[in-house]
Amino acid sequence: MSQEQDFKKLQQKTYQDYQQDGLIDIIIGLGFIGFGLNMALDNSAFLFMGWLPIIFYVPIKNRLTVPRIGYVKFHASNKIVYGLVITCLLVFMAGLFIFFISGPNIISEEMQDWLRQYYMLIFGVVAALCFLGAGLLTRITRLYLYALSVLIIFAAGTWFDVHPAVYTIFTGLLIETVGIWLMVRFLRKYPLPAQENAHE
Repeated sequence: MSQEQDFKKLQQKTYQDYQQDGLIDIIIGLGFIGFGLNMALDNSAFLFMGWLPIIFYVPIKNRLTVPRIGYVKFHASNKIVYGLVITCLLVFMAGLFIFFISGPNIISEEMQDWLRQYYMLIFGVVAALCFLGAGLLTRITRLYLYALSVLIIFAAGTWFDVHPAVYTIFTGLLIETVGIWLMVRFLRKYPLPAQENAHE
């Protein structure tokens, strides 16, 4: 029983180390920035470009992270991918929900006005719940902080009547900064093995 618990602890630590390269943070940050630019400039190309890097997550991971710390395939190794997919689906469904229920002749004008005023707060709550769920799934502590940050930033932006693009891009830049900091720290902590650097 003790050996099994030790193995689970080792498995969890290895998985958490595997996610300390900041790559997932950079991708999420780009998604928020793309969403914000889409709202600011009314150009869906930014939204598409913001989330496009998600398809390169695994190839970049294999190129950047695996050569430095190796790769052991645990059952938990795909959790972050599942979490991302679930997050995207939930946010997309929330967007569709807001779009359809705010249409004419479906709900009252008062409710439509309320949704127009607070739709970004609803989006922020959904995004925060996604971060919370991903954190519970992967045990990556900073995802809890992202959940709290998104909730606070979106609530404050709504309360002070800030343009949604501003605090959405700000949220993306915040997460992006953390991701870049994590990646720099990861690259310094885990340099490539000597045989990878020397090609004489």
